[in-house]
Amino acid sequence: MYITTLLFLLILVVSMAYAAHQGAPWVPTKKKDIKRILDFVQMSPGECFYELGCGDARLAIEAEKRYGVKAFGVDVSFPILLVAWIRNRLFKTHVYLICKNLFKTDLSKADIVYLFLMPETIKKLRPKLEQELKPGARVVSYVFPFKDWKPEKVLERTEKDLPVYLYRIGNV
Repeated sequence: MYITTLLFLLILVVSMAYAAHQGAPWVPTKKKDIKRILDFVQMSPGECFYELGCGDARLAIEAEKRYGVKAFGVDVSFPILLVAWIRNRLFKTHVYLICKNLFKTDLSKADIVYLFLMPETIKKLRPKLEQELKPGARVVSYVFPFKDWKPEKVLERTEKDLPVYLYRIGNV
């Protein structure tokens, strides 16, 4: 039992370290900000929503529940995606969970891409988004802006809330 627990913890730590090294350490979106972010984006039923570096997929799950979007959660950390899978089952949602590097994920069908990534990762991701996303697709960045992109809308930082940036491909 002791060895099994130790092995599980080692796998969890290694997986999280790998995710952090890839530019997406697991720092979940604050629960109180989820509704605020989703309302800000103004989703429609049937749209395709991707949460990159999804962790426990809390935004993707809530987006599907509230707005009827086709939601995808992408993360490289299998143990964290296991938590997302459990949450997906508990909430009776049908979020597609993908254990893959976000840079190797096809985003061409996405209408909305949500990310809470480090500034260096955002900078590296920008060309992929510009190349793969269709005109009019929205990119939502929690906390960190894209440098050299002009946001369509911004939920400004307040004493209690972190900023959220909304970009539209074709207008950046």
